[in-house]
Amino acid sequence: MFKRPAHSTSARRHLLQMLAAALCVLVPLYGLDIAQTLRPTRVLGPVGLPSSQEVAAAAQPAPPVAAPAADEPLAQAPPPAATRSSGAPAPATVQPAQTAGAGKPVEAATGATGTAAPAGETAKPQAGLASGQALLPIEGIEHLRPFYSALARTDRPGPVRVLHYGDSTLAGDGIAKTVRRRLKAEFGDGGPGFFVAGMDPRWMRRDDVRVDRSGEWDIFTILHGGNQGRYGLGGIVAKPRGNAAGVQFAPARSGQALGQKLEIYAQKSRRSDAVRLQINGAPVTALRRIEHASFDQWLLEHPEPIVSGQLRVQESGLEIYGLALETTQGITWETTAVVGIASGSIRQFNADHLADQTRVRQPELIVVMLGGNDAGHGGILQGDGKIYRDGYMRAVDVLRRGAPGAACLLMSPTDQAMLDDQGRLLSKKTMARMVELQRQASRELGCAFWDSWQFMGGPNSFARWLQQGLAWTDLMHLTEKGLNRIGQGLADALLHGHEQHRGRP
Repeated sequence: MFKRPAHSTSARRHLLQMLAAALCVLVPLYGLDIAQTLRPTRVLGPVGLPSSQEVAAAAQPAPPVAAPAADEPLAQAPPPAATRSSGAPAPATVQPAQTAGAGKPVEAATGATGTAAPAGETAKPQAGLASGQALLPIEGIEHLRPFYSALARTDRPGPVRVLHYGDSTLAGDGIAKTVRRRLKAEFGDGGPGFFVAGMDPRWMRRDDVRVDRSGEWDIFTILHGGNQGRYGLGGIVAKPRGNAAGVQFAPARSGQALGQKLEIYAQKSRRSDAVRLQINGAPVTALRRIEHASFDQWLLEHPEPIVSGQLRVQESGLEIYGLALETTQGITWETTAVVGIASGSIRQFNADHLADQTRVRQPELIVVMLGGNDAGHGGILQGDGKIYRDGYMRAVDVLRRGAPGAACLLMSPTDQAMLDDQGRLLSKKTMARMVELQRQASRELGCAFWDSWQFMGGPNSFARWLQQGLAWTDLMHLTEKGLNRIGQGLADALLHGHEQHRGRP
């Protein structure tokens, strides 16, 4: 009888073991929505897509999308670090779905539609501004009256502050920096405002301030939980391992000042000298501590404009939540984004701890853009979507708890795509319903709403943006040009609402 060589049996067993190990790794990545950022196709792009020639022959003509404003950078930024490969992103070789009737609602799995709003409730798009597209007004603009009224006051002791919460779509600052520049040009530069000490330039950055750290640090975020829910205002906490750790900050552009008022948000300390500060290269002795219920606030009023600084932590393990730099007038647009989070991640906050810091920060407007990582949420298409809507509303409530009088603006996520059996790109089945559920939540919460999804073009719009270099081939994220387009559209809508508030047509 023929016997299989021992080395052949061993090789086959080894191959089977490798395949089993690979499946054990890959199956959870594609079965768990939270593991999206680790999937190989997030780095390599979708596999098995048609060639560029096939796309050119098969793609339906799409209406042209105007270029961003001339004063904005057109270079594509790299995708988020968690999904970045060593090479350039895969080429945009996908076949868009036929979108006859694009802009009309898409039927969800349960038969519900993703209408922009019931007939007669949403203003029609008007002549565009800097976005290069038709203006998409903010729904429920009356809920922004406190924000617009604050912009008109001249007796304020500080700038008008805006907190903008979000996920990876916001973390690279592509949307926020555009809105920030537009509004500061209109209402004055109030400085960078609040920024987290745990900022990591690999996946998070700010256009107006640069942050570096020295020494050894542990960084925790609300994505994975822990730390008893203490993450500070931005959902990220930095904890030094020794007593020689430092945080350095400077303007992102040389020659620009950061303001003259500085605040440090830190854990309650046992020492009066827990932190030391240098400003513009000189030690500071006038740092004052204010003890709040759940954190310490260190204050400095500097006689000269601050152009650089260094914070030294003298107490090992002292949690540093962030810093704030501002002027006495103008506006700030402060991004507090955490890569990978979904609306359910907000429950990782200790709500009282967050509210304590929000109350001290005193924002006039809170903007929330969540949902980019909610597309796989099972409650979206279940019944009337109440499970998802209620969870989303609880998240918004937590973020607003410390500033109940502030205006509130909710933004829908941008479009995300999937490949059908014919190789066409279609919006994910949950997109239309998720946007409508967030719209319903905005009405129940008394918040304004801006439909980023509809601004892109609504159903199946990702394919068109991908063709025009405005989106990445991970079928989830937008390029720098695309993020700038969204930012211009939001700025157009905010400034249009301000004109309405002032009684101008």
